[in-house]
Amino acid sequence: MTEALAKVREELGPDAIIMGTRSTRKGGVFDLINRSEIEVTAAVDDRPTARGASGMSTPDADRGRPMTPRDVSGGISSSRPVYQPPRNVVTPADTGGSPIKNLGQQVKIDTMMDEIRELKRSLRDLSGLASPGDMEGLPRELSTVFKRVREAGMDERIAKRFIRQLLHELNGSELTDHDRIVERGTALLLEGMGDVAPIQLRQDQPRVVTFIGPTGSGKTTTIAKLATEYALNMDKKVSVLTIDTKRVDAVGQLKAYCRIINIPLYIAYSPDEIPGIMPGIMESDLTLVDTPGSGPMDRQQMLDMVDFLQKLMPQEVHLVMSVTTSLREMQRIADNFGMLKPNRVLFTKLDETEHYGAMLSYALIAHKALSYITFGQDVPGDFAVIDPKKLIEGTLSAKQVAQE
Repeated sequence: MTEALAKVREELGPDAIIMGTRSTRKGGVFDLINRSEIEVTAAVDDRPTARGASGMSTPDADRGRPMTPRDVSGGISSSRPVYQPPRNVVTPADTGGSPIKNLGQQVKIDTMMDEIRELKRSLRDLSGLASPGDMEGLPRELSTVFKRVREAGMDERIAKRFIRQLLHELNGSELTDHDRIVERGTALLLEGMGDVAPIQLRQDQPRVVTFIGPTGSGKTTTIAKLATEYALNMDKKVSVLTIDTKRVDAVGQLKAYCRIINIPLYIAYSPDEIPGIMPGIMESDLTLVDTPGSGPMDRQQMLDMVDFLQKLMPQEVHLVMSVTTSLREMQRIADNFGMLKPNRVLFTKLDETEHYGAMLSYALIAHKALSYITFGQDVPGDFAVIDPKKLIEGTLSAKQVAQE
């Protein structure tokens, strides 16, 4: 405020005073360049001061005073200059006296307090950007929400920025209203995530959907769930293709599923076999493609999968990850499979944890489209189109998400 006052007096003269402040915010809740700005409203009281007995101002009083018509004419001006206050500032006519002395009597106390809170909040946000700091001194409900998201495994930096944004946007009684905090917090997190995009079939256009991810993430079981749903419940022509031919009994597991569902299974041991399989794929409404898991050191297997996908040309590539995976590991997995160009993210094994913080953090960082969640081994069943709002609300309220 000292710097702002100095700037105001430099522009308007030494008699200028600050009438009010308002904070504005640039950037979003997860924008690393997020910052606050303070807008200052200032005015100058140009009533005559320090007059001598003759009614003329003294040399000392004139020092630093803005020039008036009397200064130009050398005498008393025929029309006195009129003070033009900033909008919403009380005038002498409103108060019956000086606008400076009586201003506090006219402005509502709650408005002034809001301005003070906004200023404090802006300063707190600015200091928080310079250093992560801690979250001490938060209103009780916000402190509780911060504790919950951290216990759920949300990344600390994301959690702190999230709470600061809530502190900036909510006022007064809202900061003690749990439902209001959850409502606004859910909206903020949803804004930072990608769209929900399950498998999209097109009429008379075969759809090829590939599933990639580390070993044990649940790709094969997820494919069986989706194949059952589309073949039996939606009456679509479904086929399955596997290129996971090295893992023990991987083909045998899919053969059993496909025999039960009564759909064709294609097996490709090399990319060169794909052209011979394509006629069968083109007769299906939907072909689900199973792929081998790959570690970060198995670059050759990853390059082989690139060759497979270049021949298959899938419209959708779903990156499958367990929700029990840490955020750091999710990012490593995404980097490892990045050359396969996944355009969906599918989370599995929600039944194995009540903590969704890492999943939500990854969804905010990656900002990719989200497709499905799975929460059990039953086929058919135990999967759904992902509902980020439900998962967020469950996390903020510390309630286990009941699956439908």
